[in-house]
Formats: sequence, structure tokens, C-alpha cells
Amino acid sequence: MKDKKFLLYLGCTIPTKQYAYEISVRAVLPKLGIELVEFERASCCGFPLKGIDRKAWIYMSARVLALARQYKLPILVLCNGCDVSLRETRHFLDKYPELKNEISEMLREEDLELNNNVDIVHTIEILHDVIGIEKIKASIVKPLSNLKIASYPGCHALRPTEIPRPEDAVNPVKIDNIIRALGAETEDYPDKRGCCGATMLPYSPESAIKASAAKIRIMKDYGFDAAVTSCPYCMEMLDVKQDVAKNLLEDEEISLPIFYLTQLVGLSMGLKPEELGLNLNMSPVEDILERLEV
Repeated sequence: MKDKKFLLYLGCTIPTKQYAYEISVRAVLPKLGIELVEFERASCCGFPLKGIDRKAWIYMSARVLALARQYKLPILVLCNGCDVSLRETRHFLDKYPELKNEISEMLREEDLELNNNVDIVHTIEILHDVIGIEKIKASIVKPLSNLKIASYPGCHALRPTEIPRPEDAVNPVKIDNIIRALGAETEDYPDKRGCCGATMLPYSPESAIKASAAKIRIMKDYGFDAAVTSCPYCMEMLDVKQDVAKNLLEDEEISLPIFYLTQLVGLSMGLKPEELGLNLNMSPVEDILERLEV
């Protein structure tokens, strides 16, 4: 298959905190026929400003869309927050002509022209819908057999439903389909569609940590050996903050290996853990690596 080109948009969280996601994407997708094009001058999508200054948020996302115009390529978005931000901005600019005119005028100060027709593709979509389950199956050299893995899309991969989302809000199955294609088991479980708590972190850190800890407990109650996500915010809460949750709740059982979806796909393709940034995961992924003998 001839390589398909995508403009790689990393946002701000991945290049500053969640390096393993970028490492695994750059290792895995080219081997599945995806050419990644560097996105020069791209900045934050403005998502962290959404609850503070909505116009600033819209402007920052519109700027990313305008910069993408010169490449004439679809944007590959890795972060759930960036994905929802860019798609909501496109929706609002179509819906409100006055806002569109105002943002267009602001962009002209940088000699940029608004591009509201660019295609946006999320990690879940590029794996499930662009590359496809059959091609992923054909790439497997090390099936993830005898593992039961929980799918955790993250709330912004599902909602708001007024705009296209990577997963169906009621019946999200794309990550599940990929998990099964890799040779592992999965099943539905309560709160699979819930929020990881990341949006509460600046306002009520203890409540946020308790929310993420509750999810890990539920996953363990359902017998999952590990969980997988494609959202850097969810990774931050479920993986990075596991030790914080253990200490806060004085519960050593809050322990579960957490992977990025691209890391699991890469392992099944025979890539080495360090090629996928697995040395950067904070949860006990070594338990799974030992079982897989990698």
C-alpha cells in the first residue's frame, strides 16, 4: 500500500510531559503505511483556556487550522483535548458567521487565512478506520495472548455528540476491536465512558485523584490485567498519578499497568519496549512485559 500522508499535530501536553505517546506513534504508524509530516509553527490548541477565555481558545485552535492550510493534508491529532478543540472550533466558526469574521481578521495580522475545511483524524480513527483491523492483524508477530485489557477512550473521545467524535458515545468499540485484533481479551465495564478526573485537577486535586483511583479499582474488580488509552490527560491521571493515589488513599491495591494504544500495537508488532517509550510509563507495565517475555 502506498503511504498515506498526515500532518502530525502534537499539541502542548505530549511534547512537554507525555513523551512516550509521541515516541510510540513515530515508531508504529510508519510501519503501518502512514507517513508523518512535521507541522512547523504549530502551537497549543487553546484547550486549557476553554473555561477561562473562550475567544482566546477559539483563536488558538483556528490558528492551528489556518497553519495547516499550506500543507493540504489531513491533521493527525493524538490528544483527545486537541481533537475536541479543533473540531468544536470548526463547528462554532461554521455556526456563527460574526465570530468567523472576527477570528479571520485576527489571523490576518499573521498573514494567515482561516481553513475550516481541513480533515481531522484522531489516533483511534487512524488505527481503526484508516489503517484498519485487517492490516493491524497482518502486522502481528507477537499476539497479546492470555491478557485481559480494559479499553479507556476518555470522555473527550466520546463527547460532545454535536460534533464528530473518534468513538461512539453510547457504544464505544473501536479500541475494543483493536485490543481483540492484537490477540487480547476485553469486555465492557462500568464507567468505561466516564471522565478520568483530569479536568478537576486544578480545582480539586483530591477529588480528581479519587476519581481516577475509582476507575482503577473497577478495572481490577473486572479482572483486567492492564488498561489502554489514547489520551494524554487520561494517561496522566491513570498512569502518572497511581503512586499519588496509593498514598492519598493508603491503598497499595491501586496498581494497574496502563499503556497507550500505540504502545500495545507496537508490542504486538515485535517492537522493543524502549522503541515505544515504555521505560517512561510510571505504572507497573513491567509486569505485562515479563508475561510477554519482551
